[in-house]
Amino acid sequence: MLVDHAFIVAGGEITKQARNWIGNKLDAAKRSQIMFMDRDDILNLFVVTNLPLPKGALPPSVESGASDDEIPF
Repeated sequence: MLVDHAFIVAGGEITKQARNWIGNKLDAAKRSQIMFMDRDDILNLFVVTNLPLPKGALPPSVESGASDDEIPF
């Protein structure tokens, strides 16, 4: 059976190099559509559907106790 669509979902960024590598590894005759969805795409879905973001979706703000002196990672 041939796969009609493939969804590749990541919690981080899917780089252009990774997208190209995955696309080249799949046989062009056996794939119809590859859909990539990374962190920004997932967050955008919450925005366009007017849903509240889950806790931890955004980095801590200055009001929550983070200072400017802290490294953000």
